Amino acid sequence: MRLGAVSLLLMGGLLLGHAPGAPEMSAHAASPVSARLSFSGIEGWQTDDQSAALTAFKGSCARILKLSPSAPLDTKGGDPVYGRAGDWQPACEAAAQVAPGAGNARGFFQHWFAPVRLSGGPGLFTGYYEPEMKGSLTRHGVYQTPVLAPPAGFRMVEGGGSFPNRAAIEDGALDTDKLALLWLESPIDAFFLHVQGSGRVKLETGETVRLTFAAKTGHPYTSIGKLLVEKGEMPLDEVSMQTIRAWAEAHPEEGRALMRRNESYIFFRVLRNVDPAMGPPGAEGVSLTPGRSLAVDRSHHPLGTLLFLTTEHPTVDGKARVPVRRLMVAQDTGSAIKGRQRGDIFFGSGAEAGEIAGRMKAEGELIALVPKSIAR
Repeated sequence: MRLGAVSLLLMGGLLLGHAPGAPEMSAHAASPVSARLSFSGIEGWQTDDQSAALTAFKGSCARILKLSPSAPLDTKGGDPVYGRAGDWQPACEAAAQVAPGAGNARGFFQHWFAPVRLSGGPGLFTGYYEPEMKGSLTRHGVYQTPVLAPPAGFRMVEGGGSFPNRAAIEDGALDTDKLALLWLESPIDAFFLHVQGSGRVKLETGETVRLTFAAKTGHPYTSIGKLLVEKGEMPLDEVSMQTIRAWAEAHPEEGRALMRRNESYIFFRVLRNVDPAMGPPGAEGVSLTPGRSLAVDRSHHPLGTLLFLTTEHPTVDGKARVPVRRLMVAQDTGSAIKGRQRGDIFFGSGAEAGEIAGRMKAEGELIALVPKSIAR
């Protein structure tokens, strides 16, 4: 579970969950399928190495195979085009037997699935990543910003109810010393950790631990990017994670006051023995695969489903754009991810992934792959 990246920093009327001009759609506003396609009609299908997508899909299959065949793929629903768990289980069983190699992976997907064009395109695609930061298990020196576990018995209430908001928590409304999992070097790192929903922390001992989403208060999210634009600090087209961080670092007191206007607060849990090759667990409970895991609107796309993405992403320096023609697996979600043609790409961990994810904002299209037995 995550909040969203650039989209959340900008949302609140300045940037909607669809690309400009794309109509807002509900799960039942229109038929999800425009037309059945052939794989030869998908630009980039033959040049994409689907081996990594197959690995990611196997992770989702571990969950799908545990479901009753009559169960929905996802408790949050999804478009009817995807069918039920039993429609996917034969392909999941076969996935475990596929030999290594790009050709074998492509052959597997072509044998078991059929591509269908979805309505509602084009849409908006953004990116997220797992930040890396420095921390300590004890509070001392520069390590003054706590990351909290949820209080015992905590249950989220939509709208927050009477539970303390961000400012109140930072002012001591909760027992910080009791709930603190660790202490970070930078309050700005902590804020972006809340936006991304997970992160890696290198401790003074040399150990690296992973922080993953545990719960949120339910208070509404207030867009920091929106506030900066309203204050005249930067134009809308310059807002990114990089420019927001730079402004906050240059204006520490104003930045802290601005961040406190976001009432939403995230609680975390700690995972040890971090596998550097894998991402954090997403909403599906599966470790995210860099470049292949996609956060989606679960009211349209059930977790574990396959989507071919056509878009582009920036280079690390932001000076050029790289075409994306890639098979993705729906393995995560986010509060700002709304609509059938809307997605958030997981780019991986660390500074380089952050540079790309922070600038990622492009129009694109999703094509669904559904089991041939139910394709129409």
